Amino acid sequence: MKSVSPFRSQLAEWWSVEARMKVVRLGLPLQVLVPFLALSSLSPSTRGFTLYPGKVGVGIGSALTTASVAIAYELLTFGPLGPFLAIWLLGTAGAATFVASLRPTAFVKPICTKCRLLPVIKEHEAMHLAGVASERAVWDSMKTRHTAKSLSLDGDPSICSFCPIPKRLAEH
Repeated sequence: MKSVSPFRSQLAEWWSVEARMKVVRLGLPLQVLVPFLALSSLSPSTRGFTLYPGKVGVGIGSALTTASVAIAYELLTFGPLGPFLAIWLLGTAGAATFVASLRPTAFVKPICTKCRLLPVIKEHEAMHLAGVASERAVWDSMKTRHTAKSLSLDGDPSICSFCPIPKRLAEH
């Protein structure tokens, strides 16, 4: 009987996640509706990100949503602005976390949704959703499958000058 290496089973797991993954364009309307998503994408090196998957995401999303309702109730004595802010800031974060936990979801910056490197971004986020928490481990794994040369990134004018993917793939 042939044993499957842990690395191969991990690859199979994130390929499965990537096949089911939904990519959500993180446009301005969504950022205004859910401010938590706007904060998560502030870093210039962030191309995409995911929220907690599965039962953990359901738990965190439910807790945040419940907490926002409880805080909103307590703030009712101060007028309508407090409850509105509690639900807008905390409740929408909980709802987004809950919904994203039901199906693998990657939130991707608008400029990146039309980029030819979107499959690389999806692969990266799928690895995180499959349980690889370390950014270094994800990039080390990605470098075994992709290089700047194999993706023809050198001198490609369609790749943004500030995109971190070519630089990360070129690192040793």
